[in-house]
Amino acid sequence: MTALSPLPRRRNIPDALSSPVNQKPVIRQRPFLVLIAALLALSNAVHAQKPAQSRKPRYEPEYEHRFFKGAGDTELKYGWLAPLHAKIGEKYPLVVCLHGSGGSVKASAVLASQPMREKYPAFVMVPEADRPFTWAKTDVILRPSLETMPEKLPVLIEAVRSLMKTEAVDPTRIYVTGQSMGGVGSWGAIAQHAGIFAAAVPVCGAWSLEDVPKMTGVPVWAFHGGKDPTVPVHFSRDITAAINKAGGTAKYTEYPGVGHDSWTKAYDEPEMWAWLFAQKRKQ
Repeated sequence: MTALSPLPRRRNIPDALSSPVNQKPVIRQRPFLVLIAALLALSNAVHAQKPAQSRKPRYEPEYEHRFFKGAGDTELKYGWLAPLHAKIGEKYPLVVCLHGSGGSVKASAVLASQPMREKYPAFVMVPEADRPFTWAKTDVILRPSLETMPEKLPVLIEAVRSLMKTEAVDPTRIYVTGQSMGGVGSWGAIAQHAGIFAAAVPVCGAWSLEDVPKMTGVPVWAFHGGKDPTVPVHFSRDITAAINKAGGTAKYTEYPGVGHDSWTKAYDEPEMWAWLFAQKRKQ
């Protein structure tokens, strides 16, 4: 009887192809890749559970931390800087600096410098609009998140009125300025409370042209970057042109090729500060 030949040795066939039908293929992974994937998954889970990042204004250590309790349950935290060499019996301008959505507020840092405090004695207020708040809402910026944000401007105005009674603030020289979200808030402040402010410097902000008639009594100097991808430059162009056409006073500076961070240049303009502190509201 003839002996049977031995079966040929089976070649190594990839697991993915040799798996039984209807069974998921077995995929071998290297241990360190599995570990990296697990760490990434854990990191994503942790970040998903984190609350929205706080939006604290970043101002210089010279500022005093204060708290104001408004009507109802409203409240306002703010930084406060007094004139460097205040004299008894004299009144000084008040500059309200509104931060952007990330908490940045360059104006307050510039005003806290020794040369500026010597040249322009003034009170400086840096209010806080932490999440979920915004300064003021406008329907020209179509972002779903803005629709549900409560406004901080009403309690800010309350606080300013209170400070006019308790501090040596010159009521004819109260100014408002801000960048990005603060630029929007600056426009909103003079649209809704023009009787308080002597001048405004909105930087890369926006507002509705319908409110231009309410703003014509407040001198404005607006700034914007010509390549701003966040707040389109046409907002500042259109609103300053409309204010001048309506009989108001609006200066406008546009930085060609500059993006959203136009405040970097705007608050380094010596001419702007000289113009701002020269403004005085008629009583």
